[in-house]
Amino acid sequence: MNKKELVRNYIKKNRYFNLAGVIKKTGLSSQVAKNYLHALKGEGIVFSAGRGVYSSVAEKFHPEEKSRVAKIRQLLKKQYPELDFLIWNTLYFQPYYHHQQTHNITFVEVEADAMRPVADSISRDYRFVMIEKASRVRNKDFDITRDPIVVRLLIKGSPRKGHTPTLEKMLVDLFVIKDKYSTMTDSDYWELWCSIDELFRVNVSALIAYAKTRRYFKGIVSQLIDNVGLNNVTFGAYLKYAGKVTSNKGAHGKANT
Repeated sequence: MNKKELVRNYIKKNRYFNLAGVIKKTGLSSQVAKNYLHALKGEGIVFSAGRGVYSSVAEKFHPEEKSRVAKIRQLLKKQYPELDFLIWNTLYFQPYYHHQQTHNITFVEVEADAMRPVADSISRDYRFVMIEKASRVRNKDFDITRDPIVVRLLIKGSPRKGHTPTLEKMLVDLFVIKDKYSTMTDSDYWELWCSIDELFRVNVSALIAYAKTRRYFKGIVSQLIDNVGLNNVTFGAYLKYAGKVTSNKGAHGKANT
């Protein structure tokens, strides 16, 4: 087996990996391993999963847009052409876990001074619009059965593409809000994560950076290791104290030390 095939076989067995892992398993020098990874990227076999992390997963997550999201985005772009905002809906993830969502939340994220005028504007066309308080406890008047629209603070540096948050941001936010807004149980959340992990590539460094910004890094990463099986991906400089972690294929629900 030639050296490139050694690298190719290692990639086939791992959903996420780093350069150090390739070197350790193949015995190649750093430069040779880098050259092969670069070549395999060109062949569509290796993909970037963030700073210092590679993946064998080609597919990226593209949510099915909901009409309410599209209409509110159009409204905001028309009324506030210079407004920086993000918008998404919890129904994006309905296909990826067993429990049926009876109700949903639409989140509109804007800067602090825009929260009130944006909420007022949306309220002209939609009922049950509320402004989120800076607390881990939900507002007293929150009622998920009304399919509310929650206007909340836009966190600087949120991973995004245009006015849409990336998968990494939404996964962290779902972790934060699942208890606050009773959007899903813990088991549903980790079932969702396992489904996402099987189907789509996650930008590991973006996920970690945003989880750290939201101050949920330790909680979410430790539970990812326990519930999803992320045990062997090195997260680079982001994870100096959390150890070296990789996720190999078929690792869900068990540790691979």
